[in-house]
Amino acid sequence: MTKLRLIIFASLILAVFFNFLRIDIWDPDFWWHIATGRDIVNTGSLPDKDIFSHPLGMEENKNLHPERENFILKQYWLGQIIFYLLFEYMGPGGIIFLRSLLFSLIVFFVLFMLHRWSVSTAVSFLAAFALFMMFLTRLTGDRPVLFTYLFTAVTFFILEDFRNKKDKRIFLLLPLMLLWSNLHGGFIIGVIIIAAFMVSEGVKIALKKAEYKRKEILVFYIASVMALGISFINPTAWDAFVIAISEKYKPFVLGVQEYDSPFLVFFKEKLSSVDYWYLALAALFPLVLILRNRKFDITHAILLSGFFIMSISALRFIVYYEILAVMIIGREFDAWLKDVFSARFSKETYTRLMNWLAIFACFSLLIFVVSLYGTKDKRFRSYRSLVPNAAVDFVENNKLKGNMFNDYAYGGYLAWRLYPWKKTFIDTRALSLTVMMEYNAIGTAENSLYGPEPSKTKGPLWERLLEHYKINFVFLGYHDIHGLVLPIILKLAESDKWVPVYCDPMAVIFVRNSDQNSDVIEKFRISKDFVYDALIYRSAILAMVNRVSPRALISLGETFYRMGRLEDALTAYRYSVKRLPFPQIEEKIKMIESELKAKEKKEI
Repeated sequence: MTKLRLIIFASLILAVFFNFLRIDIWDPDFWWHIATGRDIVNTGSLPDKDIFSHPLGMEENKNLHPERENFILKQYWLGQIIFYLLFEYMGPGGIIFLRSLLFSLIVFFVLFMLHRWSVSTAVSFLAAFALFMMFLTRLTGDRPVLFTYLFTAVTFFILEDFRNKKDKRIFLLLPLMLLWSNLHGGFIIGVIIIAAFMVSEGVKIALKKAEYKRKEILVFYIASVMALGISFINPTAWDAFVIAISEKYKPFVLGVQEYDSPFLVFFKEKLSSVDYWYLALAALFPLVLILRNRKFDITHAILLSGFFIMSISALRFIVYYEILAVMIIGREFDAWLKDVFSARFSKETYTRLMNWLAIFACFSLLIFVVSLYGTKDKRFRSYRSLVPNAAVDFVENNKLKGNMFNDYAYGGYLAWRLYPWKKTFIDTRALSLTVMMEYNAIGTAENSLYGPEPSKTKGPLWERLLEHYKINFVFLGYHDIHGLVLPIILKLAESDKWVPVYCDPMAVIFVRNSDQNSDVIEKFRISKDFVYDALIYRSAILAMVNRVSPRALISLGETFYRMGRLEDALTAYRYSVKRLPFPQIEEKIKMIESELKAKEKKEI
């Protein structure tokens, strides 16, 4: 490896490492992972049931999908222990360091693979830098899935290493798969990669298009089969496959963005900005396939085709396609460039051009890193600014009594902070379909299961559910995962049965208007307008952060309308339909316009 190539590769890996040191802990799943890790360490055993949720302890909510519950409770055990111990003894810095290291290692293996294939420095840099930008776009949180990202690249590297050198290092797949299957359920990605190599290499051997000796074939298949078999040695065996493909588990992922297709998220529903890096890489695959034609390796074609199909079916698979695609497409594109240039220029001219491009790449990386650190706050912010830390302090300091109904996204953090003194209603694991459906009925303030009107004798469904679970206080964020205001907040703010006692930009807390809470109400009662103001503030921020989704603007319109600020509501609704028209919002615009006209006539 030349000094220039080494400097460029090392600089890029360091840039990845130091950049991810700047990103705080933000993923809501992180907290129930370390809460579970704490329980495993303290008890010395894996959990058999959920200990954090009070509804799940009730016989009526006995889980109808015990296989899924068992999988989620136990599958991540080793990753959860690692995350917990790092956080416990090194604080958030330990988690952030681990995340930065894992991303850096992915880029290292990508560059190492491209180097093994003798891909030019410029193309290798472009491929790895593109992956770096894709990681920033996806902004994956601190979860055990990070190990799956790394092991995806490592598994591919080991199999490719065997194809090139045909030695016994392929048996490294055995400890890798054993470790992977106890860290994260995504080990099925490794199983898919190994199986794809076994099938495609078998086809090539049958067609006599691969150079293997009999002993090498035996080594390859023995190691591969053993690696697949050893992945079975984990607390949930191969339940990950059943849960991934079975239709009966689909209700658990409805409305979860990472399970939606990119077409739905980027274009049809405009839930987030378009990921142009992914689209570019998706478009490059068929283009390079056509350019290289029969020279495209069949194993790579089969593997990449499979992951490409997976990526267009759900957002969560995009990253695996990207990791493999930057290597495979980088190799094929570089080979095509060499063929084109060799037909027109001398080898020396091509080498000189690639060297200049490599130098340009080095300077561009320097400018990019300087721009990152020059335009953003360089100070390390505490993760506490991204979680409802102060609101949880309020619950603890005032010893709020009784059962809690909580926001879905905050459940993990509440479990981490309050268990065992206080149990949650739900968290992002959504272990029970029954509890999840009842959470949705409360969160959306459903009046009835059978129509828009509440029962005349029983009252609204959401009120009955809160009474059924003996909920004494409600702990909520302001929006659902898509940026729409939680209707239950508006209902509670207007209800005489509930009183807001805490409100900040992260969370609002209501307590039941009862003698049990008289001291808290007398001391901390706030007006509903204060809650509305916080909701407006939070919605405005979301509308600016996500500039394509109309949902935060719809939330603004709804809040303004509740406050009687009709002109402001009309403005917010009009801006929302510019982003994405909704018939219901267009009807609301017409309704408000009519109300304003009637108001003007009355004033005249």
